[in-house]
Amino acid sequence: MNIEFHTAFGKVPDELIEDIRKKVLGFSHINADISRAEIILKEDEAIIPSENKVCEIRLSVYGDDLLVHSRTESFSKSAKETLKSLKKMVKQQVNKQKEIPDQTTSTVKV
Repeated sequence: MNIEFHTAFGKVPDELIEDIRKKVLGFSHINADISRAEIILKEDEAIIPSENKVCEIRLSVYGDDLLVHSRTESFSKSAKETLKSLKKMVKQQVNKQKEIPDQTTSTVKV
């Protein structure tokens, strides 16, 4: 899996980046079809300073993109909320892939 980080220079601790990387790699154990992850940690000056730390994660999963973001007062809280929501979405997608299709279509005449 290819993982890209885009962060505000000097404002995000390396420990947080490493923790996020490990947790995102853990998603590949849930769904092996994840090919790419893009993590963006930024400050949004247009929002109130108490909630301007944004964490956004996009996973590319076999033709689909899963995108989750959260906004709180710290990067670690934003990352924690985003990873929690994303884990739930990855599990839902795996369960959906295992379901039997509602309708079977065929172009072969019987």
